Amino acid sequence: MTNRWIGIGALSVVTLTLFALPVLANHTDQVDPHDTRGKLDVEEVGFDHVGAPTWRISTFSTWSVRSIWDLGTFIVQLDTRGDAAADYVAVVRSDGRRLVAALFRLRRDGREFEVTALRTAKGNASAATVTVPLRKVSIGPNRTSYFWSVLSSFTGRFCTRTCLDAVPDEGMIEQPLPGVT
Repeated sequence: MTNRWIGIGALSVVTLTLFALPVLANHTDQVDPHDTRGKLDVEEVGFDHVGAPTWRISTFSTWSVRSIWDLGTFIVQLDTRGDAAADYVAVVRSDGRRLVAALFRLRRDGREFEVTALRTAKGNASAATVTVPLRKVSIGPNRTSYFWSVLSSFTGRFCTRTCLDAVPDEGMIEQPLPGVT
């Protein structure tokens, strides 16, 4: 009887693991070193692709919505054409009372226009999240992936000029489109 329960338990673990693998495959975290001065030095970017893509940007320092008002932003850059240039940017900033975010399309002629407001939130004392619905961006019909990166910008104490932190430090992360293996 004991061997039977061990076998059923093992089968359950294997089954749950197999069902969880697609979810785990859609989660990409990027860790960044403590390499930039200022409040918004990014420590980690957590990426979750279950549902609409969501980035959770965590910093080494704590900050408040009020303390980054007019001083700091987080930017998620999206390359949907595969040409190494950002086609869209999601900009997260403070309005002094709360975080607000918007998606902008970057045109080849240098102009940009706002596509839509985005869902954003202050995650904890040192994090913000932003969600970008893929239905709001144009991705070519033959594409199987897009690329993303995160940039923080802060001007203030220790940053008499603007302090920038890119994650990854160079290039972008390739992200498969949902349903594409």
